[in-house]
Parts: sequence; C-alpha cells; structure tokens
Amino acid sequence: MSSSEPERAKFYFNLGLAYYALGQYECAIEGYDEAVRRNPEYAAAYNHRGAAYEDLGQHECAMEDYDEAIRLNPEYAAAYNNRGNAYHNVGQHERAIEDYDKVIDLDPKFAEAYNNRGIAYHSLGQQLRAITDYDEAILRNPEYAAAYSNRGAAQHDVGRDARALEDYDQAIRLDPEDEEAYINRGNILFKLARYQRSISDYTKAIRLNPESANAYNNRGVTYNRLGKFAESEKDFAKAVELRAMGVADSAAR
Repeated sequence: MSSSEPERAKFYFNLGLAYYALGQYECAIEGYDEAVRRNPEYAAAYNHRGAAYEDLGQHECAMEDYDEAIRLNPEYAAAYNNRGNAYHNVGQHERAIEDYDKVIDLDPKFAEAYNNRGIAYHSLGQQLRAITDYDEAILRNPEYAAAYSNRGAAQHDVGRDARALEDYDQAIRLDPEDEEAYINRGNILFKLARYQRSISDYTKAIRLNPESANAYNNRGVTYNRLGKFAESEKDFAKAVELRAMGVADSAAR
C-alpha cells in the first residue's frame, strides 16, 4: 500500500460519512467500499459500512462488517454496540446482551450501551433489569430522551404508571418530536381516565406523523369513550385506511 493510499482511504471514508448523514445509504456503502479497498485494515470503515447495511435491512452484511471491525480492533466498543443492535433487530436478544456487556466492559461511560441492553432485556420480558439499565444510561447522560421514553415503557409494564408519566414528560421535554412518547403517554392518560389530555397527546402524535394508524385508532377509542361518536368513527376509518395501505406504525409500547 503506497503512502498516499491511507489518505485516499480516509477521503472515501469521509465521503461515506457525508452520504450516510444524508440518508443515502447505498452511496455511503460505495464510499466505504473504496475506503476498505484502499486500506483493508480500516476498522472504522467496516463498522460504518455495517451501519449503512443495517439501515438498509441487510443484517447479515452488517454483522459481517461488524465482525471484521472487531477482528481488526478487539477493543472497538462502538462496533460491539452496533453488532448488538443488529442481533437485537433479528431477535437474538441474548447475543445482543453479550455484545452490550462487552461494550460496558470496554467503556463503562457508554450510555447508549446501557439503553440498548435495557431494550434487549425488555424484549425478553425482564422489565426490572431493563429499568436498571435505563437508570444507568440516564445517570451517564441526563439529557438522553430515548432512555426516559424506554424507561417509561418499562415502568408502565410493571404497573408504575405515575413513574411512567414522569418519564414520558421528561422524554417529551427533551425531544418534543418524539411521536412514540406522545402515543405512550396518551395510553397511560387514557387508562387514568384523563381523556382530554389523552386526546391532546394523540393529536400531537398525528401532527408529527399523519400516517400513524395507532394514534388515530387510540384517539378514536378515546372519542368513543367520551360519546363523541362522529369523531370516533372518522378516526377509526382513517386508522383502517392507513393499515390497508400498509403504512408502518411506530413501535409504540
């Protein structure tokens, strides 16, 4: 490899990063391809190419790249974290947890790894362990909106609705664009018979994502509970229409 090749590899790596930031994942992969061609030991390029493959739903390709990044740099915490996410996305939650454990061993301040491990534990029905991990994520990053939202979901699952509301309030304060947090908070408010506030949250979710069948459906249920049958029927019809079109809802818990 000539002395200029690492510099060229870095150029293509940065090009890949730029395309990735624009959501142009195929173009990003082309940049990373060129980076690893010019520098086959470029661990970061493999890791980032894996992330682009993951965003395209190509989980096996992503895992192969994370494996290579880790082979080249066995202490690459971000690559373990990303591989954990890939395992989680294909339902291999125990293997995901093993990778998140490794991340935390390498970097105990890695807040995202605690959050992600919490999600994996939650997926396994281990809500209390999940809450502990969300606590740790928030301790390391008090502005971590997703960790508050995830902890709210786990608190709700174990019957701690008051704490769940506090977490969703904080998540929304930190990230007012979090559609899922509005839906989930609306669900708890409905359970507590606070129907007007519930409707307000579903309406905010719809403004953020006009294709949220869950938000329309749940608002329709709430209108029905209030005896507002015309509004209810309209929302139910919209939810059915969106689902018939195959529009994917957010993964509201």
